[in-house]
Amino acid sequence: MEMDLQKTKEARRNAPGKQEEGTECPLEAYNGSSHSINSLKNDSLDHRDGSKHKNSGEDTAGTDQPCSATPRTPPPPSSEAMKIPKALGLSAKQHRLLQGAKRYPPVTKRTLSELDLPCIMSNINLRMDANFDRDLHFKPDLDGEKGRRKRKEAGDYWEAMAAEIAIYAFCANQKEDATDKDQQEDLPQTFEPRLPAMFETLQDVLKTLVPERDHPGVTQNLEVTLLMQQVRKGVLDMVGIANWLARLLKTHCAPMRDEWADRMVEQISSGSESQDSMEIVRGLQTLFAILEAMKLDVANHQIRAFRVLLIEDTVPFLQEYFRSKIARDNFRVEASRLWYLDVREQELCNMDKSAQNDSFLPISLLFHGLTDILLQFHGPEGFPETFVFDSDRLWQLRSCLQNLITLDVCWFIFESYVHTQKRYLSAPAQTYASFRSRIGSLMEENEDCPRGSPRWLKNVRGIALEIARFACAACCGDSMVSDAVIAPIEATLEWHLSNESSELFQYFQNALRQKLLVSTFAFAKKYLNMSPLAICESQRSYPHSPLQQHYDIERISMRLAHIGVLHWRVWAPILYVRQSLSPSDVASSLPAAEQ
Repeated sequence: MEMDLQKTKEARRNAPGKQEEGTECPLEAYNGSSHSINSLKNDSLDHRDGSKHKNSGEDTAGTDQPCSATPRTPPPPSSEAMKIPKALGLSAKQHRLLQGAKRYPPVTKRTLSELDLPCIMSNINLRMDANFDRDLHFKPDLDGEKGRRKRKEAGDYWEAMAAEIAIYAFCANQKEDATDKDQQEDLPQTFEPRLPAMFETLQDVLKTLVPERDHPGVTQNLEVTLLMQQVRKGVLDMVGIANWLARLLKTHCAPMRDEWADRMVEQISSGSESQDSMEIVRGLQTLFAILEAMKLDVANHQIRAFRVLLIEDTVPFLQEYFRSKIARDNFRVEASRLWYLDVREQELCNMDKSAQNDSFLPISLLFHGLTDILLQFHGPEGFPETFVFDSDRLWQLRSCLQNLITLDVCWFIFESYVHTQKRYLSAPAQTYASFRSRIGSLMEENEDCPRGSPRWLKNVRGIALEIARFACAACCGDSMVSDAVIAPIEATLEWHLSNESSELFQYFQNALRQKLLVSTFAFAKKYLNMSPLAICESQRSYPHSPLQQHYDIERISMRLAHIGVLHWRVWAPILYVRQSLSPSDVASSLPAAEQ
């Protein structure tokens, strides 16, 4: 598929307005990246209520129809509606699916359109994620509850399609009056056919994947009116179409997809020979899976090809985008500015005047504010709105930092117990490595649990049991744990992790804050003199520290500095230093190329 560089400029120029209209790029259907980006929505911001950004197009994914309210009464049958022959003996479930499953296949031109180059170039989440993930790529969004719903809807669609194909075959073998007579005793049950829409969708999707020179052949071989006439008469050569499709796809898709194409032909051939509509449908499923994979291959190639442009254009693109949103009153940011000014006021009170003249001060205040949110005892309601496209990364950093504090608390409790037993660790470094690995895996189970919730407490007790096992092994050489050992460890751990007033928690929290700020400042000062691409590339071969804990803090601070510097370049001139700091501070906040 050819890439049009001119389209990238148009995408950037038209992005804010175009995305809000929602006519070009759907808001969901695909996920991306090897680290599970939440979504690649193009523009789902509606911050008037101050709530988290949400995908308003969620319920329409997988269809070519606009979202609308559910009608109170079923619409009357259209002129295309088909009767369900009673003599065919379809089950109640098949009746329900014929009448209620989605009309369009799970893969359509619309659901794939966000993989088009203009949508890729105007996708803000993707642009941001490209700065932080070298292996960024699109993949089908089948995770979580939304993914489960999509899989069910797709399964229902294909089951309905199998029943529909069986109806066409049945009706083609019956005399016309016999079919009518069969329905006389009952009120006729009808459904809106899906096969014409499937052929139309197949034609549309193929034309987005093959060169224009092949479009006449696609139109000729998939002429919907002719195909449906052949279906109704029972003379459609589906095997011939499958073979033609396989040849076409093999010409244009990656060689690794050839096996899929052969499998599609085998399934459709087998189903046609045995009159097994479900096997034919399996072939159609394989066909649409190939089309989806081809589109993903093209999109992922384009991401790789335009990665440098996506990264280097991050700051001007976001500034243009946010200025436009703010001007239209679609994005409220005053609360974020007040948050920054509050941090500034607090920090300046604790500084001597010489430090207040440091040119690094303005951005350092941003890191102070973020660090406080990341390290605070209770989970925040959210991050300032200006971090809307970084919130997932910040939540991940918070989880890592909270785990480090918890690990320090656990190790302190373990060492304290060993010392009360008048024992000493013979190999503390080795013991710590094993301890960290085991306790760390248990802490991951608590990452999605609110502090103090029943599940959180259950997991904390599991961690306490593991600490007790280490203690018994260190003191007695025995991994068997008695109640006398576990009871005090469990009570101590639960108290320190459940109470904000815990001096032990506060001690490790403050120690981590100092380490994090020192390391983050060091990275940020370096990054301020680098381009976005240079920052990204500098992290490719970052050496691992021999001390694992130190390495974790450095990796976290590196990511925090990266987030903060990009954020500062976008928002400092728009918001944080606007009418609040001196022109010299504004200048110091910008990269050299922008001054």
